[in-house]
Amino acid sequence: MTRPLTVLVTGCSSGIGHCAAHGLHARGHRVYASARRTEDVRRLQNEGLSAVQLDLDDDASIGTALDTVLAATGGTLDALFNNGAYGQPGAVEDLSRAALRAQFETNLFGTAALTNRVIPVMRRQGHGRIIMNSSVLGYAAMAYRGAYNASKFALEGLTDTLRLELAGSGIRVSLIE
Repeated sequence: MTRPLTVLVTGCSSGIGHCAAHGLHARGHRVYASARRTEDVRRLQNEGLSAVQLDLDDDASIGTALDTVLAATGGTLDALFNNGAYGQPGAVEDLSRAALRAQFETNLFGTAALTNRVIPVMRRQGHGRIIMNSSVLGYAAMAYRGAYNASKFALEGLTDTLRLELAGSGIRVSLIE
């Protein structure tokens, strides 16, 4: 590593995001861990991370969080790790339209909105890495996980398209399954 990278990680209140944020920080990178709830942001700060509140269901929250990170970094961002998501269990026949919308709002639409705000930053600086955290359920469905399966299948399609569209731009796109 020639210099520490600046990385924004979504969904850091627990699990993969929490682990990734701490792992990147331990390797000397400048990590901005995000979480939806204020108490989780405070906990992440108490754990020694720079943390911002970011709710993927809220465009204003996405904008405020990214503006906060960019103000702290002088307008640069080397990497975005789109990890934030949740799983809505239930048989497809029992899932309401509202439940499906909510699942897509967080797992796809919010991720796309944040990514679309980050791309111009990375274009200006001439480089960047966007990492999408999907799931094995993004290519092999499981019963009673239809909303989550569908959101992750959609994320994979969006990611593959984004990779093609950004080819040659200096912005690399990765997918974790």
